[in-house]
Amino acid sequence: MKHGPYQASVLDDVLTPPEPGPEEPGKKLSGTCGSDCAALRLQDEAASRDGFPAKYGEAHDTKRGPQHNAALCDVHAGPQFPAEDALTQRIHFTEPGSLQFTKHKTDFGKVFTSKHGKDDEQAPAYSQKRAAILWLGGWSMPPTVFRDVRRELAEFRHFTADFGSADSPQAIADSVRRLVLSLRTREPGDEQRDQAPSYPLLIAGWSLGGLLAMRLASEGLADGLVLLGTTACFVRQPAESLLGWPPDSVQAMFPALHEDAERVLRQFRRLMFTKEERRDGLDGCLPGESGWSVPGLIAGLELLAAEDVRGRLPDIHCPVLLIHGTHDKVCPYGAALEIQSGIPQAVLVEASGCGHVPFLQKERQTAEKIRSWWNDSPER
Repeated sequence: MKHGPYQASVLDDVLTPPEPGPEEPGKKLSGTCGSDCAALRLQDEAASRDGFPAKYGEAHDTKRGPQHNAALCDVHAGPQFPAEDALTQRIHFTEPGSLQFTKHKTDFGKVFTSKHGKDDEQAPAYSQKRAAILWLGGWSMPPTVFRDVRRELAEFRHFTADFGSADSPQAIADSVRRLVLSLRTREPGDEQRDQAPSYPLLIAGWSLGGLLAMRLASEGLADGLVLLGTTACFVRQPAESLLGWPPDSVQAMFPALHEDAERVLRQFRRLMFTKEERRDGLDGCLPGESGWSVPGLIAGLELLAAEDVRGRLPDIHCPVLLIHGTHDKVCPYGAALEIQSGIPQAVLVEASGCGHVPFLQKERQTAEKIRSWWNDSPER
């Protein structure tokens, strides 16, 4: 892929959202991004399935700002676009269909709000239906970011993919596909049968991982999807400013990664959180080390820049759960509405006031939503 010229001022605009008040220092990543491990590393993290999940401390309830009238204002747009009237702005898109969505109000009194009109009942402590879950992470994030939410779902069998050392976008996509096929096709006589899921396979994808998950599901390789802060197409033209990032902003990151990857990652981590979340120290709860090599970061970014699964959404027929932060500046909330429009059976859950990591320090609420959704999902 040919990358455009880099300008430092452009990168600052891309990765540092305009906010009032003094600039806060980003959290510095420890260690280096280099890694000699394979492009994909399967980790079987099967938990005991003979009892209830261990109890953990109550999830942190991040303090929120004042009441906000619209879920899709300039706060939720991608970088470098001007703010627009929060009361009149509409989302316009034509793929996969011509349906248009008007912004709707967000209930800031709750962290998660279901958009299917069901009463928000207390979820059971233990799932009635078993499943294996393959966790696919976001760009520059290690698999350990899912550690606590996996612990809250101890009755499920967990697998994670680590593609931070891939050398090309195709290597990432091919490795994940091979992994999914291996999990689905192992025969009972396989010597590694203890690692194979003996029940349905859910694919949980966050951000970049969600793009991969949707493509796999469109090929019939998933029994269910959990999509966290993701998008069906990351790079958007200005007319779709509430759905993603402009091409120039993404292109500016490539030479910046070659020049100073640590700086890019610090600024990107800052962008993942709202001002209130950073004030409450939520950014400090991310794993300290990225674990991604610079070639891996570039490969992942190239995949984000090129991948577009909007046309594949109608081919996804499995149950789908969407959990998306209403203040996400990486994958704007409008992207979740677009996915829901293309997958009629999708259940959309708002993470009110949250940024790009809606499950962080809300692992228990996230696990309860996944558990109750899966229990209510029809068998395939």
